[in-house]
Amino acid sequence: MYTGNYECLELFVKPEAGKKGSVSLKKVKENKTEIKELQHIYGNWIKFPTDKDTEYEITAQDCTITFAYLSECENILKNGICVLNTTDNFKAMNKEEFFKFIGTPYREQYHFSPVVNWNNDPNGLCWFKGYYHLFYQLNPFGQEWNNMYWGHAASKDLMHWTHLPVALEPQEEILDNLAIKGGAFSGSALPMGDKVYFYLTRHIGPQDDGWDTVQYQTMTKSSDMIHFEPEKEIIREKPEGTNYDFRDPKAIKIGEKYYIVLGACVDEKGTFLLYESEDAENWKYRCPLITEETKIRTIECPDFFPLDDKYVAMGAWMSHYDEYGRFQQCRYYVGDWNGDAMDVHTQQWVDFGSNCYAAQSFQHEDRRILIGWISDFYGEHIATEPGAYGSMTLPRELHVKNEHVYTKPVEEVYTLLGDTVYEGTGREIKVGSIADNRYYASVSFEETGDFNILLGQDGDKSISLTAEGGKVFFKMAGVKSDKVQFVSSVEKCRNAEIFVDGRTIEVYLNDGEDVGTRLFYNSNRQGIFCLNSEKDAQVKICEMKSIWK
Repeated sequence: MYTGNYECLELFVKPEAGKKGSVSLKKVKENKTEIKELQHIYGNWIKFPTDKDTEYEITAQDCTITFAYLSECENILKNGICVLNTTDNFKAMNKEEFFKFIGTPYREQYHFSPVVNWNNDPNGLCWFKGYYHLFYQLNPFGQEWNNMYWGHAASKDLMHWTHLPVALEPQEEILDNLAIKGGAFSGSALPMGDKVYFYLTRHIGPQDDGWDTVQYQTMTKSSDMIHFEPEKEIIREKPEGTNYDFRDPKAIKIGEKYYIVLGACVDEKGTFLLYESEDAENWKYRCPLITEETKIRTIECPDFFPLDDKYVAMGAWMSHYDEYGRFQQCRYYVGDWNGDAMDVHTQQWVDFGSNCYAAQSFQHEDRRILIGWISDFYGEHIATEPGAYGSMTLPRELHVKNEHVYTKPVEEVYTLLGDTVYEGTGREIKVGSIADNRYYASVSFEETGDFNILLGQDGDKSISLTAEGGKVFFKMAGVKSDKVQFVSSVEKCRNAEIFVDGRTIEVYLNDGEDVGTRLFYNSNRQGIFCLNSEKDAQVKICEMKSIWK
């Protein structure tokens, strides 16, 4: 391992069962070795100071290093961490080598995903001092959920992301007791002058959630987005009737006051809880913002903001199946608000594809931008190495029209368009062998009617966007979710924008009237687009550039 301009080595290490484990770092020329023993029975985050431009050797004894990188360099927001290849003697990878490292058929190339292992909810979305920041829930030790860390990435353009050092870690007592779980759960960011205030949930409790589960809210601050002040507790006491689900603070400034919404279950109903503050540090409970009458376990990852002369709330419905069999989706609510409970006029699903969860938004200049977690609640993930469970949707710009939330890709997405693969008009259009199964398709119909667009096929498995019998939906075949109906609120499709990126497919209908996100694990490296339509369709297909090259 050659350090280049970096001065710190960070390793995430799991001991072998029943063994202590240790990691040694040897400076090759001086034959000098530093050894660190693992301190925790599950996850260990180990840091070694290093010299610049120096060759080292890393040795793991009775343990496995699951994620490794170099940090602490000049202008790290621009340069990012240097990821080490844990499968190739911890070689420090340049951009081209990293692109090849993640270049498996399933991995996305223009959607954000972690370097390796598990990620879920986007956290702390904000713009600060020239960079967009994306924090996210992370398990650096494997492709499954476990005790939560905060991962971090930054971008100048919302497209090309730079991986940064892990930001937050679980409470130490959790790492030594396999009977409990928890960590740094989801939260948000609020830029405040020369600092950013971060709000999050700390969770500790048994593996099966219950009345012994403890969730409370903390805050921290950062001026450089890399180093964080000690956390302080801000909200622990719960309103009467609230159970153990009490989490995911989303902060916003409206007028001269600051507000936090929390997701909770109150009197067995999913509830948005509203808190207020004069200084963004001392908080008092105000009232329920929204109480959901539909039976769900709780609201998760709530959001709340003004938009186009209305107010919008969003929340993830935990442990809920809808009438079509879709599980755990995000819901939006549009209405008016005068400081107390929200007067909801309309509500709808955020994404009809059911693979978008825990969506979070933020404001930058005149845009309200949303990013969601591309989740898999149907058990369709295929673990590969080096692999990642979870990724993020394309950043989406939100607007309210006729009390309906419209969702379109941010304009920066179109800078990734590459060579045109096909352009033409017809009712039967087939384009095969699209390079790397990574493309954009624009489809416009002169008249609305039934159609089927095959977007992916792998043996007996397939995914199509279909309009039939007054419904527009994803049609799945040969996968675990093929009995679920992924139906849009759109009844007549005039146009569609389609983004295919390895295992991820996003479809935007009727200029943002609805959006759907689906996972389809396709081992083919060549993409396919096959349209059969009752009416003529204008189609343009372009390759998409990778954000990692």
